[in-house]
Amino acid sequence: MLSVAFHLALVAGLTISVRWAREPRAPVAAAESVAIEATVVDETIIEREIARLEQQEQAEIERRQEEERIAREQAEAAQRELEEQQRQLEAARVEQERREQEAQAEQARLADLQRQREEEERLRQEAEQQRLEEERRIAERRAEEERRQREEEARRQREEQERVAREAEEARQRAAMEAELQAAMAAEDERRRAEEAGLLDRYVLLIENQIERAWIRPASATAGLRCEVAVTQIPSGDVIDVQVRTCNGDEAVVRSIEQAVLRASPLPQPPTPSLFSRNLIVNFQPDE
Repeated sequence: MLSVAFHLALVAGLTISVRWAREPRAPVAAAESVAIEATVVDETIIEREIARLEQQEQAEIERRQEEERIAREQAEAAQRELEEQQRQLEAARVEQERREQEAQAEQARLADLQRQREEEERLRQEAEQQRLEEERRIAERRAEEERRQREEEARRQREEQERVAREAEEARQRAAMEAELQAAMAAEDERRRAEEAGLLDRYVLLIENQIERAWIRPASATAGLRCEVAVTQIPSGDVIDVQVRTCNGDEAVVRSIEQAVLRASPLPQPPTPSLFSRNLIVNFQPDE
């Protein structure tokens, strides 16, 4: 209805505006006569337009009602078809259950018959089995007794062997510990005597001199250079690791010292094996 009223108002406005635009201005009496005539004509047009719009509105309503009726009929038909399918499925399910129940009943009857036959056979076999079982138990008791006797004898022999081996191993370990202790004491004594004789100082000096000879002095090295270098070696004297711990030189000096230690490898051998040390602390002071 709002749509119809809007269209009517639009038509009326356009009609009146067109009339006023086309008609020339006249005296007041003539103008009133023309206005009355225009109003009558416009009302006729408006009524026809209202009737046309109402017919369209009614036709649209009827079209929608017809579509809704067709949709309801289709939905009802689909529902009926679905119900029919469900009924058929239910009938098929009931028939299937009946057949399964009959098959289960037949299987149960055959199973009962089979169980009866098996029970008779089982009783016969049990009697025979009991006789054989009694004979087997007698034989097993005899064999078990003999096995226990053999195991007991083997256990006694094994314990005796383990005792002898344990005592021998303990004696060997004591001898090894005593030999190791004697060797450590001898090495310590030899190292002490070597240190007292100044051999350790000479050994360290040989290493420092060899490193200093292998050192290539960088331009940034200043006088009074003092660096503490940690060196890790193996018994052959080959260097496997080097680290400059403290140093009053720059990065280039540190790198040059590390390269010098690697170039000096293998390091001199100690005067006596007891002076060998895997980890050395070398004071690198080339200006002293």
